[in-house]
Amino acid sequence: MNNHRAIDRNRATYVGIDVHPGTHTAFAMNRFEDEKGSLQFENSQPGIQQFLVWLRTIEPVKERSILGVEGRGGNGHALIGQLIRNYPHVYEVNTLFTKKRRTFGPNREKTDERDAKLIAEVLTRKLSELPMITQQEYRPQQVLLKKIVEFYGEATNQGTRLRNQLHRLTLELSLAADAQQKRILAFTLKEKQAELQRMNKRRKTFVKQLAELLEGNGKNLTSFPGIDTVAAARITAETNGVERFHSLDGFISYAGIGPVEKSSGKNRRFKQNHGGNRQLNSAFFMIAICNLRCDPKGKAYYQKKLSEGKSKKHAIRCLMQRIASVIYGMLKNGDAYRAAPGYQIS
Repeated sequence: MNNHRAIDRNRATYVGIDVHPGTHTAFAMNRFEDEKGSLQFENSQPGIQQFLVWLRTIEPVKERSILGVEGRGGNGHALIGQLIRNYPHVYEVNTLFTKKRRTFGPNREKTDERDAKLIAEVLTRKLSELPMITQQEYRPQQVLLKKIVEFYGEATNQGTRLRNQLHRLTLELSLAADAQQKRILAFTLKEKQAELQRMNKRRKTFVKQLAELLEGNGKNLTSFPGIDTVAAARITAETNGVERFHSLDGFISYAGIGPVEKSSGKNRRFKQNHGGNRQLNSAFFMIAICNLRCDPKGKAYYQKKLSEGKSKKHAIRCLMQRIASVIYGMLKNGDAYRAAPGYQIS
């Protein structure tokens, strides 16, 4: 289903919402950026209802309301839940868009109302580049998937710290001369080893849970060379439903993979994209590294880019973009990966 319904943008009302733990601020404008109103309201159910009433007075027709939320995270969870149930056009605005407008614009003041206005301006100018916020990411299965991915990451980091501690303790124990020191270090070493075993067991449990949650929702990604259950879960969790994106270009831009054009006059230059979703970008980077090791086609593509004179880093980014293109198609159609007959490197 295409969630990007046709919008008469000249008749629409654009509402930017800056969210915070205690209060949210909204700023409404028309297509030509004339102010239609602003409101600061509490981050509570009564406050959210106040905002919804205000929004209906600003724009009675829901289909003509285009809403953008910056810094949504946990602060705007309750508000966004209400918005996506009641409005068809709710978008995620990356903080880099507003930061750029604030930094290079004539007015550099930073207030909640100013931020909300900048968000609304981004909606009027960059709508085709923004991902939608859909009910997909608020389904219990999706929320739980993101939680388990987060827990797995924390357990992995803790396991790494424990292994480093064990390495140091083993060295200290081998050098210890005092009997008491040896006894205490040996006890600590044993406790840390047991803790690491528990952590490894916990990680295995998380992987099983992720595999269950991926059924019918990203499981097909594991058929791609270099993607295991955890990588598939990371992509599915961070993508939050591929239907949010207007096109493949929108997905690649969201992942921070595609190059950014920096042009002036006849000079056209492209620079590495340091924006986008960095968690998703990191996932594609690790997949590209694994793909190089286990997939001859991926390695051949990488070598081809090197032979064209590209640096190793640039060649990896090219491979990341190629992989992201394939993953986008797999997320859309739900099919397992199949290398096309007569495959040619491009």
